Amino acid sequence: MVNFVGTRDTAVRLIMVRLLTYICFLITLIAGHSVYASQRPEQRLLDALQLIQSAQPARAEQLLKNLIDDEPEFKLAHMLYADLLKARTGPLDHAGMGLSADEELQQLLTEVKKRWQASLLEVDEQNKIPAVLTRLDDNYFHAIAVDLKQSRLFVFENYNGYPKQVDDFFISMGRGGPKKQKEGDLRTPLGVYFVQSYIPPQKLADKYGSGAYPINYPNAWDLFKGRTGNGIWLHGTRSGTYNRPPLASEGCVVLPNDDLLEVGSYINLAQTPVLIGYDLKWLSREQWQAQKQQVSDIFNQWVADWQSLNTESYLSHYSKDFSNGKKDFNHWVAHKRRVAQHKTFVEVEASDVSLLMHPNEDVLVATFNQKYASDNYRSQSWKRQYWHKEDDGKWRIIFEGEISAPATPQLAKRSL
Repeated sequence: MVNFVGTRDTAVRLIMVRLLTYICFLITLIAGHSVYASQRPEQRLLDALQLIQSAQPARAEQLLKNLIDDEPEFKLAHMLYADLLKARTGPLDHAGMGLSADEELQQLLTEVKKRWQASLLEVDEQNKIPAVLTRLDDNYFHAIAVDLKQSRLFVFENYNGYPKQVDDFFISMGRGGPKKQKEGDLRTPLGVYFVQSYIPPQKLADKYGSGAYPINYPNAWDLFKGRTGNGIWLHGTRSGTYNRPPLASEGCVVLPNDDLLEVGSYINLAQTPVLIGYDLKWLSREQWQAQKQQVSDIFNQWVADWQSLNTESYLSHYSKDFSNGKKDFNHWVAHKRRVAQHKTFVEVEASDVSLLMHPNEDVLVATFNQKYASDNYRSQSWKRQYWHKEDDGKWRIIFEGEISAPATPQLAKRSL
């Protein structure tokens, strides 16, 4: 005789188990999406690439689907998702099966390569200091280093004078590549620059996205080298665009709008250096300390020779190409020799000293607060110098001029 009651109970229990399993699956799926949604789009894309590498296409497909739902303008995510769907029907002949334009395909392939390579760039904690950030004064809360080769922008916190990396972002540069030389060449400049201001999106064309941060290109070194052009900014992307390909701007450094807003949270107007280079050099902490001491010694010797009243030793720190915007080298030398004749003492105090190296040329940018006192004259001013390592291996000053005193640190306003 069949026990219908027992069979029915077993069936009910089986249904309940399956239902609970399904509910748990849904909860896990929703929770997983919530976790991924809290991450940056780039990290979610990289996680999907890792799943593909690990032969988990179904999970990667779902992750990319969620990413596209959240960031519908992320073209690279669309391409990878389309390829995974196409792969269901058979092997792919090549990436970007859904793209008809070869140029767009190459741009996206370059983008995914750069993003993936950046994620694999494992720099040891003691090797996470770019050589360009030689010495940071306390006035600089943060510094920005851009590596155009990696299509990457790094943010560093000034942690008691020690540059500590706190964030990094994918960026696009000029269509002409790096090393701007002249107006209209569509290249991004290389050098030591400073954020000058913030332009809100309401005052900009749509193509600049969530705002713009102009930098001081061309600086004194650029002008000395005869470089032309202007209007180099950090800015966002136009409506309906998540990000632009690695080579896409007219010379500016471009970030996705949300990333630009995050970068903006680190910027103090006129007090945030932006060092743009190609293939940045990274140093261990010990190497960085040694470089800091070596460069500081060069600067300190200039101060010491000035105070020594040995005019010729002091003037030996100046290049024959020197200019301060008003006097060339010969006029500068004549002026300094004439002034020094009647001095019995000179006291110079340089404080708040920052020393930043050009990423790709032998140029040092010094910014400092100078207090000067002598027999008949006293002054205090903020100065900026450009030093150049000349053919004989000696560093000499090629430009020296006053700059505006840093204002009370003020974070740039960033609102859409």
